Amino acid sequence: LVRRFFTLLIAAVMLWTVLTIVFYTFVAQPVFTRIKVGEILPRAERLLNEHSPAAAGGVVTPFFAQSVLQAYELYGNWLFALNENGDLIISSPLPESLETVEQEIMDIVIREHNRLMSGGGGLHQTEENLTANAGRFIVLSLAMTDKNDPLKKVGSLIVLQPMEEMNAGIQSLNFALITSSIIVLVIMVVPVAYAVWHSFRPLDEIRQIALKMSKGDFSQRADEDLEGEMGDLARSINYLSENLSILFQELRDQSSNLQQIIDGIAEGIVAVDRDGNIITYNNRLWEVFGLDAGDEQYGTPERFLEMLRLDTQFIKAIDTRSTISYVISKDHRQISSTITPLFSEQDVVTSAVGLFRDITESERLEQTRRDYVANVSHELRTPLTSMRALLEPLAEGMVKSEDVKQRYYEILLRETMRLSRLINDMLELSRIQAGTVGIEMNAVNLYSLISRLSLRYIPIASDHDIDLSVEGLRDDLPLVWTNEDRSEQILIILLDNAIKFTPEGGFVRLIITDHDYYASISVVDNGVGIAPEDIDHVFDRFYKVDKAHTQPGTGLGLSIANEIATQMGQKITVQSEEGEGTVFTVTLPYADEILQSMDKLKDVYDSDAH
Repeated sequence: LVRRFFTLLIAAVMLWTVLTIVFYTFVAQPVFTRIKVGEILPRAERLLNEHSPAAAGGVVTPFFAQSVLQAYELYGNWLFALNENGDLIISSPLPESLETVEQEIMDIVIREHNRLMSGGGGLHQTEENLTANAGRFIVLSLAMTDKNDPLKKVGSLIVLQPMEEMNAGIQSLNFALITSSIIVLVIMVVPVAYAVWHSFRPLDEIRQIALKMSKGDFSQRADEDLEGEMGDLARSINYLSENLSILFQELRDQSSNLQQIIDGIAEGIVAVDRDGNIITYNNRLWEVFGLDAGDEQYGTPERFLEMLRLDTQFIKAIDTRSTISYVISKDHRQISSTITPLFSEQDVVTSAVGLFRDITESERLEQTRRDYVANVSHELRTPLTSMRALLEPLAEGMVKSEDVKQRYYEILLRETMRLSRLINDMLELSRIQAGTVGIEMNAVNLYSLISRLSLRYIPIASDHDIDLSVEGLRDDLPLVWTNEDRSEQILIILLDNAIKFTPEGGFVRLIITDHDYYASISVVDNGVGIAPEDIDHVFDRFYKVDKAHTQPGTGLGLSIANEIATQMGQKITVQSEEGEGTVFTVTLPYADEILQSMDKLKDVYDSDAH
């Protein structure tokens, strides 16, 4: 700013000088001409009135002749005396430099003489430019009048005054003017530069603060102690900077909070403007679609939208000004997609936001719910149908035989008990899943538990022509950490299933394996086995490998067993090959390991308390 101001100052001074010279030249030349004419005219009039031929009775006096002949040496001009007829009486000799234009000069003299003689006045002035660079001249014409009749013109005196001297004076003054202007400019440079710098330094500081503010730095402050308008400007800048700092901090906080909210949402979110440029997004976007954000193919949000062809859906939502909802199927995932246009206060679509939610699990749960309702309905309908078929003939008195009635009553009792077991199993599973059933864990003798179960189930297996045996059972096995009743319930469910699906002549094995930190109990059979597509669903409620439901049972046993094991921190695994048999394995940690871990935790808590 200082540099521009200083440059402007120099330009103004130079322009002032040039304009002054130009105007001075135009104004000074007429002034100098009048001055020169004022010098020539009195001498010429005196020469005419006192010594001209007209004053001397027609005789050229020696004084007049000498004055004319020496006019250039005395006064710097040339004189031409002419009679009434225009004949040259006497004239000043011309220098050699004007010999080439002598005829042109004489033509001017004759012309001015004739103009004077034919005109009404006795004086005429003009300026002439001679050719061949002879210069510019002042031509002054004076009439010689008769001594006895002053109104009668008897001749003329033509004065030819060169303007070289006058032009040289003008040029000298111009040079003096330019020189003085330059000197004044040089003298003024230092004080003016200092004054300008001192005056504009606060403004430049405020300018630097404004530039830093434009880059987001609101920590700088201007000097408010400055006087006048600069002080007012400094205070205004400081006030603006402080308010902008607060406003920008609030905007940053709001933006950060909004981004945290967006990142914390379980759904994937992405917003684009009208041109398709990404405004904001969260990393859940890739997780919802089961993609890796580091994958080059989907690494950027723009590439993500392009590869999944979501960019066209955003454009469609913006163009149609309406919400678009649809479900995307990708890699066995179901993703609910909703793209909504956003409007400004002027009802103009400014952008669009897309919300993507993985509904695979919810769809699966919905399907499970539908299957659950269907299974419950089926399981309830089967005994109720049987009971109704028996009750209707009994109620109508159609059954007369007491033996038949007794058989009907036994069937009704059995179906009632089946219905009761179904309801009890459903309530049991619900209580376990809800966590309302307290399970107390303690050290259990595994040898005693397995021995008791084997004694109970060997006869049952024999009734079905199945060989049930126990392997790996020793009386010195370490105690396991579990709930004895619940573990027995799990093993009963597994043994019931093994016997149910093992054909006559098959076998069931209870295999106890001793590991470093836990024992495992495997129930092995060589029954029908489980198809690979059914393995992942064996613990689902009401799920039966027997799709026709020809086998007895509610389909809740394995679900209950798995939930009990989960509640106790244990795990049930299954391995099977269709047509070859199935292996269910339960893992039970040793009590010593658990108790030692509890003692260590107790020591840690005690040390923290102290």
